[in-house]
Amino acid sequence: MEQDRVAAADQASAAELGREFFAAIDARDPRRLRATLANHASFRALPHRDMIRPADEIVAYFGTVVSSYPTARWEVTDVIADGERAAVQFTLREFATHLGRELLSEQVAIFRCNGGRITSIVGYYDSAEFRGHFWNEAGS
Repeated sequence: MEQDRVAAADQASAAELGREFFAAIDARDPRRLRATLANHASFRALPHRDMIRPADEIVAYFGTVVSSYPTARWEVTDVIADGERAAVQFTLREFATHLGRELLSEQVAIFRCNGGRITSIVGYYDSAEFRGHFWNEAGS
């Protein structure tokens, strides 16, 4: 089954890879996440942040992200793609028990792909909104 997923990724479009990237994060499946990335892939959480690379370091980074938000859910809500590029809009949701409500952050990531793998991801989100919802209100 894993081989089928990797083989399918070889043929995947930028839109499919963007969707699969977030599905793998939501599933908390590092092998599945790694299968979307080229070995030399890079990731920046925001355009001005330091770059994380190669692919194994990106997978490790997202391992810490999902560990920090143990009940969070990632869901792709829209994808706009052109060739080997895709803009992926997604939501990050987590129920905050101490607040008695769900925290929600809507974000966008820009994907560049080549040869059926992701080569670059740059995230864009309202950092004040994200910090307020997930760091300050969550008591971190």
